[in-house]
Amino acid sequence: GICAWNQFSPMQGVAGQMAVYHIQNANTGLVTLPSNAVLCQNISFSLVDTQGKPAVGIEAALNWGNSVDAIVGSYRSAVSGPISLAATTKDVPVISWGSTAASLSDKGSYPLFHRTIPPDAVAAAVMAEMCSRFNFTRVGVMFLNDPWGSGYANDFANAGASFGVEVISNQQYISGDTTSVHDAVRALHEAGARVILCIIFDMDLQDVLDIGGELGMFHPGYSWITPDGITVPEGFVSTRAADPADARTKLAGWLSVYVRPLFGDAQAAMAARGKEFLALNASRPLYDTTHGSVLGSWDSLGGFDGFSAFMYDAVWLAAMGASNVKSSLAARRAAKTVSGEMKAMQFTGVSGTVKLQSNGDRSDVGLEYAVFNWVPDTDGTLRAMEIGSWQSSRSFLWITDPLWPGLREPGWEEIPRGIALCDPGTAFNDTYNECRACPPGTYSTGLQCRQCERGRIAPDSGMVKCVPCKGGYADDVGMSDCRPCPDNSEVAAGSPGQSVSECTCLPGAYLPVLNPWGYGSNVTNSSGLDFVPECKRCPAGASCDGGLAAPYPNFGYWGDKTCSRLGGDWECPEWNIFLQCSPEEACAGGKDFACGEGRTGR
Repeated sequence: GICAWNQFSPMQGVAGQMAVYHIQNANTGLVTLPSNAVLCQNISFSLVDTQGKPAVGIEAALNWGNSVDAIVGSYRSAVSGPISLAATTKDVPVISWGSTAASLSDKGSYPLFHRTIPPDAVAAAVMAEMCSRFNFTRVGVMFLNDPWGSGYANDFANAGASFGVEVISNQQYISGDTTSVHDAVRALHEAGARVILCIIFDMDLQDVLDIGGELGMFHPGYSWITPDGITVPEGFVSTRAADPADARTKLAGWLSVYVRPLFGDAQAAMAARGKEFLALNASRPLYDTTHGSVLGSWDSLGGFDGFSAFMYDAVWLAAMGASNVKSSLAARRAAKTVSGEMKAMQFTGVSGTVKLQSNGDRSDVGLEYAVFNWVPDTDGTLRAMEIGSWQSSRSFLWITDPLWPGLREPGWEEIPRGIALCDPGTAFNDTYNECRACPPGTYSTGLQCRQCERGRIAPDSGMVKCVPCKGGYADDVGMSDCRPCPDNSEVAAGSPGQSVSECTCLPGAYLPVLNPWGYGSNVTNSSGLDFVPECKRCPAGASCDGGLAAPYPNFGYWGDKTCSRLGGDWECPEWNIFLQCSPEEACAGGKDFACGEGRTGR
């Protein structure tokens, strides 16, 4: 059984069909098999388009049951995982050509899952090393909420830690949910991320372009990087972009990094065999089209890519594993499994040396990862141009200068500055071409100088964070000093400290005139002006607790508690005058305005 995803690209389906045809005809022109290899030529197959949906893949696996010896596929990790779980119930191994999520390496959960494509842990480490080389040591990450997206984000964070690359913001989004995508991009913008690792498929890319453009995130100074979710940018532009010209402008300068198994002579050889295979029977069906139609669209489809190579080799590996089991003597056959035979095998395919590890993962021996730069072509379209490559034996080798977002000319000297080159408290200064301390009223974590918000200040230059006011308030952004409260008042601890109206009377003082619009920084008059409290020293013969509390008489003094300001019902012009009692023991005073023992009155 072969699972592919036609919408992603029909070329992987072609590669699978071609591998079967070559096996049936013992055509080893693209592979080198071990001398003791056994290959049964009476191979048959069934090709299913999963449409990128787990349910479709599960249905195919259950329908096939144990009528198939192995299932090759699928592309998305979110599809291959459920397929493997379903197939495991029938002891059928799955070998994927495109699923890279780290979770699929767990043999406790996926005992019969294998892959000819290396897992994301390798690709994420290459990505992290590249960021380190570029001095992009603070990176924002947005990722799809599926096993591939979350796994890649986690692998990148782990690898980044060893290369000195910090993930400053990690944002998950839901595919197809525009609000979710927009929220993720906004969060990265608010975090000050200037390098964004965008783990995405093309169906959500338009939402990223819309909100990123609104926030100015495709201008010079930004860098966008993506893994293998999108390998042909013009494919997105021509089929999904709302405004193709605008999309090409925003995507120009993006970088993509992924394993590249197919290049040079191997790529030319596979392309020649592919065209030859498609021409054999132009009317042969492929999903909802034909071989002749695919051949006519070869250039626009981009021909065979790396996934096609992994698909081709996966079919060969599955066929040889099944052949080894079926060709064995009956006495020995029971002790053999297709899974075990595939893991024991090594051959040279179009993707290089194919060798599985004990957990079913592809070994990275001999694999090469390519760095592509999305640049405008001479015909106005957008192409992925290779600018460098990585191998474990030599790290990176650069071929040409990259183009950066928002710029017209390529050049290493144009690499986005101020992303991670500066220490906390400083930011890159374009005028002086060096890191400089942020001025008072601002702070920095090393990305850019940002103004302090209301209620906080930065009294010195080079501040890493803003500090709250003590006793005073900061009613504007970017303040370096707190404004003092009026006499006899202060802002209480725990208050936001964003307005003069938050100033309250100190103990020993009272507020003759209360705020007519209420209390606090969020309450102003119709003109938008804050209330300015005028606290007075406590009247003679009275005590004042501060805040909004009214004065109350001391022992031996009398106050008119019928006055409204003191809790009564009458408006009294002299409510804040306290009279001395005679004899003084006649008035106990206090907050309840009590008379002395054995005395009555008001």
